[in-house]
Amino acid sequence: MNMERWILIGVIVIAIFTIIKLIPRSRAREAWVNLLFLQVITWPAGLFVVEMGWIDYPIQLFDGKNHYNRTSLTFEFFVFPIVAIIFSLYFPRVGKLGAMIYYVCFTGFFTIIEAILEKTTRLVDYHEWTWYWTFITVNIALFINHKYYQWFKQKLITVNSK
Repeated sequence: MNMERWILIGVIVIAIFTIIKLIPRSRAREAWVNLLFLQVITWPAGLFVVEMGWIDYPIQLFDGKNHYNRTSLTFEFFVFPIVAIIFSLYFPRVGKLGAMIYYVCFTGFFTIIEAILEKTTRLVDYHEWTWYWTFITVNIALFINHKYYQWFKQKLITVNSK
């Protein structure tokens, strides 16, 4: 197994640990809504970007099994949705400037990690894509997902289970 696959496995282990430690059971339903709704956004967007040839994911977790969906299973369906869950569940109650700083910090960290992976590994290759497109699209996806989460939370009926 090459180093890139070990990185993917390590990222998945960290993501699972993050779920266990940072998502309380009392908010599991909210977390599921975030995860599933973000996948509705990232799956078609990821497919579009890959099919247009802007990004390529040469090393996949399941090598040779991903002929039809060449997006990054780890990123699109696992890591980014978990980041969005943490983003929305812990969104601070601040003004517009504080919210903008929160968005920039989350998205900036995520973009820096992807840019480092693009430069140092074969997990992602930019063709007609740059780091600022990642920054912009991650911001848009987090914004749409968080707005949906806020709408969902307004309609949420809490049930006491004993």
